[in-house]
Amino acid sequence: MIDLAKTTIREAYSGVRSLKMKPTKIIEECLKRINRLNDRLKMFIYVAEVEAIQYAEKLEKELEEGVCRSRLHGLPIAVKDAFCTQDMPTTGGSKILRDFRPAGDAEVVRKLRDAGAVIIGKTNMHEFAFGVTNKNLHYGATRNPWSTDRVSGGSSGGSAVAVSVGVSIGGLGTDTAGSIRIPSALCGVVGYKPTYNLLSLDGVIPLAWSLDTVGPIAKTVDDIVFMLNIMVGRRLRAPPQTKINEEKELKIGLPRRFIEEWISEEVEEVFWKSIDKISSGSACRIIEVDVEWFKTLSDTRYIIVLSESATFHLKWLRNRWSEYDPDVRDRILGGLFIPAPVYIQAQKIREALKKKFLELMKTLDSIILPAVPIEAPKIEDEALIVKNRKVGVRRALLSLTEPFNSLGSPAITIPCGLTKNNLPVGLQIAAKPYEDYLLLKIAKRFEEMLGRLPEPPIIR
Repeated sequence: MIDLAKTTIREAYSGVRSLKMKPTKIIEECLKRINRLNDRLKMFIYVAEVEAIQYAEKLEKELEEGVCRSRLHGLPIAVKDAFCTQDMPTTGGSKILRDFRPAGDAEVVRKLRDAGAVIIGKTNMHEFAFGVTNKNLHYGATRNPWSTDRVSGGSSGGSAVAVSVGVSIGGLGTDTAGSIRIPSALCGVVGYKPTYNLLSLDGVIPLAWSLDTVGPIAKTVDDIVFMLNIMVGRRLRAPPQTKINEEKELKIGLPRRFIEEWISEEVEEVFWKSIDKISSGSACRIIEVDVEWFKTLSDTRYIIVLSESATFHLKWLRNRWSEYDPDVRDRILGGLFIPAPVYIQAQKIREALKKKFLELMKTLDSIILPAVPIEAPKIEDEALIVKNRKVGVRRALLSLTEPFNSLGSPAITIPCGLTKNNLPVGLQIAAKPYEDYLLLKIAKRFEEMLGRLPEPPIIR
């Protein structure tokens, strides 16, 4: 029987298309594994045991009649519980929306279903996506499959864990400051934040509307591309100026000073080894760049996310404030005290820094840095010692991902190795807005050089 922890979309599609693998059997096996692991990992808030089997039966009949909708036909997808789903609860990881059943699907969910994907369940997340550890007061802390005493990362942690342990071929997440890339890096899978607004946010519970992005999580860059093409609604193609071939020398920006300020010793060793492999094994030139102004981007993003989240939550803060996790509630409440001129000024500074980034990227194809500068923290950790200084877990996890949300740029994390503690490290690659095609081509080239990780210990 197929093991999705070892299988790509291309490989699974070949078996399904030839009728060697039946959608119902694939879904049944995934549900068995979910039932075995979910109490330990807390990756799902809702498991679609009945709905998934019913839809798989329908898709199996279509195959027998010669109909195959796409490469996702009959394959399971795990959906973060921030996406509306018409036949399943959508809680946003909250107590407030525990009984919410939407009238329809989020647009990207509808496109995946129409392509034959089977929604296997709704995955656990940090409450209202406002956090990066996936420690959820209402549904439990999502645990890392590489070491269950550690966090998965968040806020799309449940989807990353589901892909890592092979109960879904792919996952859906949202990313406002790193919420796809952080858990993907910590769980050893590929996570992609597209260019802002490339994918529809219709039917997605917002955190901060000018920063929110939805994107796929999968095991390989090819799998990311398959899912992305379906959600975009067309095949992603390169504009003339972004076409590359295998012989072209890539110019890769490396913000060494910015990285070294945050990176831990454990991650440092793996990251620099991966840079050595890339620079020696492909036609690319590493160019050191100065991005100290990324710190200003982080400051402006914080103002923006607090202001916009407070605006969305105002209707519940008035009469349901006690139903929030206090940590999440206090962060949202902070946004109520930010004056409008401060928010507007933050957006103006952000726009100016976007122009600065475009100027920097005129001579570069992409920028490369770790996705997360630390190993997956332990569940109980609130702060860590990095480079002889105390750093909050939240601050450390966000440090290298959040600039690209403010810039609206596409960014991807691919696995680049394991630390001495046998924990995954993610390599983050970013490009300028709308160069998603170029970025994915570069990521695939680097992925081929770095190789894939083994399965996490929990399923070996």
